[in-house]
Amino acid sequence: MNASKPTRRYDSRLIRKTRQQPRLQRTAWGFVTIAFWGFYFYLWAPLITALSWLLGGQLAWLQLYEYKQSVDPFIVIALPVMLVCCSVLLIAWAEYNRMRFAGKDRRNARADVSLEEIAHNLGASPALAAQLANGKAVTLHMDDHARPIGLTDQNIQMR
Repeated sequence: MNASKPTRRYDSRLIRKTRQQPRLQRTAWGFVTIAFWGFYFYLWAPLITALSWLLGGQLAWLQLYEYKQSVDPFIVIALPVMLVCCSVLLIAWAEYNRMRFAGKDRRNARADVSLEEIAHNLGASPALAAQLANGKAVTLHMDDHARPIGLTDQNIQMR
């Protein structure tokens, strides 16, 4: 095998064959899967808590407002006001960010790559790199060492 020509072949380790993996490795990946499922359910905890609170709203009303058979007017007024204030603040912050960043692309424009760089990085001829740059939809033909040797323009075939 020639050392100057790198060969690019598929790596069979990338294909998962679970029954051919060692038992310890399968067990370890099983624990990793269980851990991530646990984390996934942990992310659902706030929603479950909110639903539980809504379903237990009557009990919450009794504990917060009518604990001593009297309604505290401060709590009856303060909680809805705090709810409205939090909602308004959140919406205002979202709208501020939407107006601030609307229509702006924060990424800088990239300089075009020269045909010589394309040819060098692909291991192709400059003529092939020029054809590749001018083509809109092409099929690239490769040799056994994964270097481009030619291309077929798909737009010409469709006409």
